[in-house]
Amino acid sequence: MTLKNPPQEVIRSYCQDSTSVKISPLGDGNINDTFLVHTKERSIVLQRINDTVFQDPNILINNLLHLSHHFSSLPDITKQHWQDVTLIPALNGSPSIHDQGDALWRALSYIENSICFSHAETTFQAEQTGWALGNFHKRLTGLDVKKIQVPLPEFHNLGNYLKQYDGLNIDTNANNSSIISSCHKVIADNRKDALYLERTCSSNNQQEKIIHADPKIANVLFDKKNGLAISLIDLDTVGPGLLQHDIGDCLRSVCNCGGEEGTLDTIAFDLKLCEAALCGYFKAAKTFLTPSDKELIYDGIKAITYELGLRFFMDYLRGGVYFKCKTPEEILKKALVQFTLLQDIIEKENSIRRLTTFGSLNESVGKKRQLAWMKLN
Repeated sequence: MTLKNPPQEVIRSYCQDSTSVKISPLGDGNINDTFLVHTKERSIVLQRINDTVFQDPNILINNLLHLSHHFSSLPDITKQHWQDVTLIPALNGSPSIHDQGDALWRALSYIENSICFSHAETTFQAEQTGWALGNFHKRLTGLDVKKIQVPLPEFHNLGNYLKQYDGLNIDTNANNSSIISSCHKVIADNRKDALYLERTCSSNNQQEKIIHADPKIANVLFDKKNGLAISLIDLDTVGPGLLQHDIGDCLRSVCNCGGEEGTLDTIAFDLKLCEAALCGYFKAAKTFLTPSDKELIYDGIKAITYELGLRFFMDYLRGGVYFKCKTPEEILKKALVQFTLLQDIIEKENSIRRLTTFGSLNESVGKKRQLAWMKLN
């Protein structure tokens, strides 16, 4: 159940004077209930952890404690301003609290004077989104992957999702429309190719690194004044994983010119946005990726788009039990958006693969993109 406001006992746990706070819903997240809390002293983000999705919410708190400690230990040497999201303890020093209903709450730092977007409106925004992910990956270097627990077991395990799909006990007579049939066909036709990344990395014994696991453009914060990326938020999914899943998910969201909520006739994978986002990533991460890593970027884009479409579709068939939605039909539309995007990605495979070989972004091109954005704003 979505809350209108945090319980008073939660507010009192984080605010000295709970009678003078201003509270408003924050963001359009699919999972947790999130609120912005303003007091005279500070502004914080309060979240109720969805324990249906995160069956052990304490893992999220422990991971955030490790991330916050690691980020605070890094020297401030980036040319571009950056703010890490960190965990804020309650007034009694506890990293999280439980309300009377035993739901777990936590507070996070709030990034002032920032804005986010559901999709890239310019190549400059695409470049900055790629840069944000590359910078985030670079900042995670040195953090022992063993310290970060898996928040969502099998989260990006496509093989496991397909096993769940195969095992669904769905009344096919009640779900035999042409739209449903087309979704089943997309899943069947692309099943083998979508598993290529997972199987290749497994056979090569590729070591997992710490990834964000949900680096869509909506989770990147931009400076309101100059349009530069200043933070990557929503760290609940941070854990061990494949870099190609992160890069692929970033490009999936950035390059969909119709946006996550767009109509199907607007959905397409924009190659100019892909070029800009990849240049931004390489600019920040530089030699972070090996040549063999780059070769699998396209497979990461395809795998994560297929995976998300599959997850939306399964949730629709189950009645909409995972993602927040008013009706199951909203979830079906989300699945159709991803499957439509997947088809366009496949058609543009050769062009996308060429773009993944690009090196660092030409500084003058990046500057021109920023100046063009600032003139429009």
